[in-house]
Amino acid sequence: MKIKQILITVLFLGFAGCLAAQNNDNLRGRINDRPNQAVQRRPNAPQKTEQRMPDQLSDCQRDGLHGEVKNVLSVMYEADSRANNAGRGSILERLKTVYNQKGQRRSQSYLSNEEDMIFRTKYKHDDFGLVTLEHILDPDENVIGRTYYLYDADLILTEVYIEDEERQIESRVLYKYDAQGRLSQLSYNDHENNVFRREIYIYGENDNIYKTVVFNAQGQKVQEIRYEYDEHNEPVSSTLFDYYEDPNEPELTITLYEYRYDEEGNWVTRYEYQLENDKKIPTYIVERDIKYFQ
Repeated sequence: MKIKQILITVLFLGFAGCLAAQNNDNLRGRINDRPNQAVQRRPNAPQKTEQRMPDQLSDCQRDGLHGEVKNVLSVMYEADSRANNAGRGSILERLKTVYNQKGQRRSQSYLSNEEDMIFRTKYKHDDFGLVTLEHILDPDENVIGRTYYLYDADLILTEVYIEDEERQIESRVLYKYDAQGRLSQLSYNDHENNVFRREIYIYGENDNIYKTVVFNAQGQKVQEIRYEYDEHNEPVSSTLFDYYEDPNEPELTITLYEYRYDEEGNWVTRYEYQLENDKKIPTYIVERDIKYFQ
């Protein structure tokens, strides 16, 4: 029981962190409707995903992928700063996402370094092709949690909530949109529906999120993150102003990103650096093995 509770907690933390991360990526204003990349993700790590609803985009397109993608194996490494050009260090995370030929997300598996399943999510879609339910499974295929997606009459995602193994609600995320249909706010609520975190999104060129502002349960600004993008609308830098310790003197963190792309225009390698005293310090490398339908 304890292990299952930990997995549910990790999944929700990954969900909250990923939604934050998705909005720190180029995210051209479209909301991704799932938790993912749960285990080792930093709060401001970029996640490519599309975010405007309603539309006729598939899950694969909402995940920011191009072409007829069959599956993606994403492996995150700690960067070895001793190697030239940021060599790969220890593995931090393995995540495999599987799609069908309609571009619908069928499953995501969180894998150990030996590629054994830690836990997995399976997706259900409605007649409109929208994700409505995830089953969260342990390695023995037992259901240890559920994630539900709620839409309004216009098929716009308005709420996501997570249940534990006993069908008790653990947390909720509420969505708001601006007049252009772009995601403008996420509210993270606990099991009693009390807001403990709120994120506001401000857009710039190409509907890329220019700035994310994070507030705590008391309505105080605790973080502000600003982004710059490349010609692929992928983030090349994020500047974090952290007000947690001192609301008057924020701690500054600058993260830089570099990419390698395949012929379909999907990135297959991302290098992440921290900028310290004008010097790039390698921190993480993410490699994606992308398979396509023939």
